[in-house]
Amino acid sequence: MSVINDVKQGTYAQLATLVKQQRQQKDNVFFIFGGESLGPSMLSSMDRGSHIIDLLNSLSPSVMGVSKREFSYQEDELTLRSYEASFPIVSSNLYDPLTNGNLEGLRTYSILQQNKVRLGFLSVVDPSIAKKYPTDRVQILPPQDAVQKTAQTLRQQGIDFIILHYSSYSPQVDEWLEQGIIDLALFVDQNFHLTPYYNHPHHPRNMILSRAAYALTLDITPTDAKHSEWQITKQEVDLRTLVSKADVLSQEMDYGSRLSTLLSKNIGTTSTNINLVRHDIRTTENAFANFVADTLKDFTGADISLFNSGTLRGNRLYPAGSQLSIKDIRSIMPYRNTMVLIEAKGQQILTALEHGLSGLATTSGQFLQVSGLQVIYDSSQPIGNRLVSVTFKGRPIDPELSYKLATLDYLKNGGDGFEMFTKNLHLDYKKTTSLILSDLILEKIYNEKIISPKIDGRLQDIH
Repeated sequence: MSVINDVKQGTYAQLATLVKQQRQQKDNVFFIFGGESLGPSMLSSMDRGSHIIDLLNSLSPSVMGVSKREFSYQEDELTLRSYEASFPIVSSNLYDPLTNGNLEGLRTYSILQQNKVRLGFLSVVDPSIAKKYPTDRVQILPPQDAVQKTAQTLRQQGIDFIILHYSSYSPQVDEWLEQGIIDLALFVDQNFHLTPYYNHPHHPRNMILSRAAYALTLDITPTDAKHSEWQITKQEVDLRTLVSKADVLSQEMDYGSRLSTLLSKNIGTTSTNINLVRHDIRTTENAFANFVADTLKDFTGADISLFNSGTLRGNRLYPAGSQLSIKDIRSIMPYRNTMVLIEAKGQQILTALEHGLSGLATTSGQFLQVSGLQVIYDSSQPIGNRLVSVTFKGRPIDPELSYKLATLDYLKNGGDGFEMFTKNLHLDYKKTTSLILSDLILEKIYNEKIISPKIDGRLQDIH
C-alpha cells in the first residue's frame, strides 16, 4: 500500500478498522504488515516513505517484513525509516559490510509475544531484487541458508510456530513447510496472475494473497498438547467494504491537504491522449514515454536516449484536453531518477534493447522506451531472440561504433538487470544541473503550455 488513500486499493484508515475489529473480537492478535510500501508514490518521492511509517505507527503492527520496494530509495533510507518505526522491521537475509551483519536498524528475526503465545517471524527477499533495486553496498544472501539458520535459532529459543514472510514467489517455500523448517508462509503479489506459478498447486500453509485491496486474516489453533499440529482457517477481507477509522483518516487527509497545497498548480494541457495503463506502457511504444525520451535526449545533447518503462506510473488515462498539474507529473514519475549521459557501444545498446524485451510476458517494467532509434521486434519469438532490427538515422546501428546515450542513474547502476552500462564513464553536458527527470518534464510542460505526445512508429512489434 504505497499510496495511503487509494480508494481502489484500500486505504490505511480502512486497514486500521480491520486491525481494531480483530483486536476487539479475539485474543492474541498479531498484525503482520507485508511491506512493499515505502515507495513508489508521489509523497514518498519527497519524504522517502516516512509518512508510511507515521501511519503504520498509528496501527501498531506487531512486525513488518521487508519487500523489494523498501529499497526504492536505497538502504540508508530504510535504516532511517526503521528508527522512525515503533515496531520491529525484519529482514533475515541481508548482509551489510559496515556492520558485518544485518542492515542497521533491521532485525534478523522477531519473537512476537502476547500472554503465553510466542511466534517466530522471519522475512526474506530474493537476490534478484538487487538487480531491480541496486543497493550501494548491502548484499542479499541466499534465502535457503538464511531461513534454515534463523529458523533453527528460533527453535532453540523454544518457538514452536514459525512464520516466514517472503516477497518473490519460490516453490522452495513448499519444501520448507513440508520439512517443518517453518510452519506458515505469507506471500502477497497483486500481479501473481501474470507469473507461471499462478495455477500451480502449493502447500496449504503457503498463504498467497493475490488480490489488490484485500487483507488476509488467519485463525491459528493448536490441535494437540505439544503444539505440533495446527488448524488454520483463513479469510480474505476486502478493505474497500470497511469504514475508515477516524483518527487515521484524519492523518491521511492531513497528508493529502499538504500535497494539494504544494502540488495543485496546473502547468499545462495535453492536446492528445496520454495512456499510462500498466500493460500498455510496459509492452508497446507509448506517446507520453516518447515525449519523455525526446526531452531527455534533447536536454543532454545525446544521440540516443532510453529508459525503462517502469519509470512511469499512474495506471490511468488522461484524455485529450486534460490539464496537467504538478501533482499529476509527480504521480506519473514518483522516483527521484537523475539523468546521465554516457558513451556506449552500439552492441551495448542492442544488448540493452534485447534485455528490455525479455520481460514482456510479465510486464515487469524493463521494456525500454527510446528516442533517436527505430526498433523492430517480434514478441512471439523466444527470449533473447526478439530484436529484429535497430536503426539510427536510417542506418543499422553499428555494434562497434560509440554513441552518446542519455539514460537514468537507475539503469546506469544496473537496475532491472541492465548491467551492460555499469562500467561506462559519464560524459559532461552543457545543461548539467541538479534536476531530476520529473523536474525536467515539469519544466518542459510549463514552458510549452500545450503538449501533444504521439506515437510515431519508433517501436514496432511485427508478431
